[in-house]
Order: sequence, then structure tokens, then C-alpha cells
Amino acid sequence: MEPVTLIAAAVAIGAAEGARETTKRAIGDAYAALKNWIASRYGSVTSEVEGLEQEPDEELRRALLEKKLTQAGAGDDLQLRALAQVLLSAVDEQAPDVPATVGVALRRASVGGDIEVADISVGGGSGVIAEDVVAGGSLRIQGVSARGSKEPRHPFQAREQ
Repeated sequence: MEPVTLIAAAVAIGAAEGARETTKRAIGDAYAALKNWIASRYGSVTSEVEGLEQEPDEELRRALLEKKLTQAGAGDDLQLRALAQVLLSAVDEQAPDVPATVGVALRRASVGGDIEVADISVGGGSGVIAEDVVAGGSLRIQGVSARGSKEPRHPFQAREQ
């Protein structure tokens, strides 16, 4: 997962109503730290963060935040990435019932040949998540449809395939 995608997912999860209802102090503190860092270092994206807070399930708002974070160079900000990961880990620990939908998740897969993922349709969430995937041949992903936007709690929660 791209660094700015991780950051935008953390903002969306931190702002989501489902997380707020079950939030423990650790999640609230982690979200405040992430949001404060963004505001202090990347003031140009404040309106996008606020928009995502208003509609945390809106995929277009998350995509716009990702775009603006990329333009601001936030993908290279190791501290920002660490803050996002702390928040996502806190949600995973403190509120594991926050919903996430993933069509296909590949994690730490090493295949001697080709990998093909096709015709995935998810009603809300991410169609495909891949982390640390090595293919001796080609990796082909096609026909993915992900409507809605229930982003996984974090990119490392996906089950191994």
C-alpha cells in the first residue's frame, strides 16, 4: 500500500462513526496526534482532512486527500507514516469490530510462476490488497470492482491466501 494511501486510510478510520462509538482513549489520542502532525506540516491539505472527517466512507474524499498528500510530499514523511501506523494498530487492538471488507488479500506470498487475480467484486471496501508479493512470472490483476469505501483497518490485517 502506498504511504499516502495508508495515511488517508488512517484519517478515514480515525474519523469514522463506527470507530468513534467504540473508541478508547488510545485511538482518540493517536488520531489527534496524526491530525495535528498533518495540520502542522501540511496545512495545504487541512480542508481535505476536514472533508474526509465529514464523510469518512466517501472514497472520492479519501482519493483527493491521497492526491494532495502526494503533491505535498507527505509520502516521504517517515514520522507521518509512523503516526498513521500507530493509529491503525490502536484501532486493530482497541476496536477490532470496526468493519473492513477486502475482496482478495495477498500477504507475504512467493510464487514461482504467474499470479492472476480476476473478476473481483466487493460491495464496500478494497478489491485487492497485496503486500510483499513476489512472482517468478507475471502478476496480473484485472476486473476489480470495489464500490463503497470501507477501507481495511490497516494493510497488514488481511488474511493470507
